[in-house]
Formats: sequence, structure tokens, C-alpha cells
Amino acid sequence: MLTKIAIKNFKRLEAELDLSSVVVFVGPNNSGKTSALQAISLWELGLRKWYELKGIKISKAKKRTGAVINRKDIYNIPLPSLKQLWRDLQVRKLTRKDGKQETKNITIEISVNGYTEGKEWYLGLEFDFANPESCYVRPLDSINEETVTFAMKEQVILLPPMSGLSAEEYKLEPGTINVFIGQGKTADILRNLCWYVYNNKIERNGKKL
Repeated sequence: MLTKIAIKNFKRLEAELDLSSVVVFVGPNNSGKTSALQAISLWELGLRKWYELKGIKISKAKKRTGAVINRKDIYNIPLPSLKQLWRDLQVRKLTRKDGKQETKNITIEISVNGYTEGKEWYLGLEFDFANPESCYVRPLDSINEETVTFAMKEQVILLPPMSGLSAEEYKLEPGTINVFIGQGKTADILRNLCWYVYNNKIERNGKKL
């Protein structure tokens, strides 16, 4: 299970949240409830993208380039530009060093603590803006095989809110379904999602569900 998450520079949210027991988010609109859930989902996506690139045998410190995440990969957070994930839309800041002006990227940092199979673990990721359509993800610190193994066993599912379920629904291909999800139109494809879950065996972490 995930026991804690720390979030920095993600939208308007700067927080450290205890997830070790049942958590209920309560608050007015625009107070960060959905953003907290989206941050957890983004961390899980970033972990999968890094795993796909580097594999499970990771012992060295973070690589500079990182793994690429495309805007359309982030199905649960519909966005016209990835810049909208950054606090106040600021992806870079100007600094002065030795009298010279330098530009430094502002990274989103999402760190997660977990407890899996009797072991505690920690895995932090940073997201580095590249352009409106893509960003890079890489570990904040060096990570090892055991940490990645435990983290990959935890499943994060974020179902966007839905309303206006249609009376009829055509069968759609996975690519089209992803587009609808990216647009936040989950209610328009609910039957398709149920059909694919029912008719397909989903393989994750070497296990068929």
C-alpha cells in the first residue's frame, strides 16, 4: 500500500499527505482534492514509463535524459498543454550566477512512501518540462531493484468523474477510447470500458487479472 505522498510544484498543490489509513478528501472547489489524486496517478504513470525504459535492474543514480511522457499518455488528466501541470504555468526560472543570467527548469516532484510485503520503501520522481506535448521523468534519488519491484506491485487507478451517461454507445477501438478518456468524456465510453475489461485478460507485473 502507499503510505505517504509528498507533492511539489504540481498545479496549485504543495502538500505532504498521509495515506496509511482510509483517506477522505473534503473541501471547496479548487482546493486541491482532484489534484492530489491526479498527482498519485501521474507518479504511477511516471514509474511505469521509467520501468519500460530502464527495466527492473536499476542501481545507478538517475539518468539525465529520463523517460519521455507524452501528453496523450496522461489519460486521467485532460490537458491542451503539459505546462498546465506546473504551478502557475511556470516551467523555468531565471537565476544569476557569477554575474551571468541562467535559465533553470522547474521540476514537479512527487515522492511516495509505501509498505509492501512487510517492507517499507520510498521512491521519488521528478518531471521535467520539454514542450507542451512531452516531458521527462526520472528518479529524484538513486533507486534499487527491490524498491522498484515493490513499487510496481502497487496498483493506482483513477476514474475521472462522469455524468450524462448516453442511452446508446457504439463499440470503439482502444485508440478512440483513449482519446475520449483524454477529453474527460468517460461517461461516453463506459460500456466500451466494461466490455474490454470483461473480454480481455489484463496482464500486469507478470500476472493475469
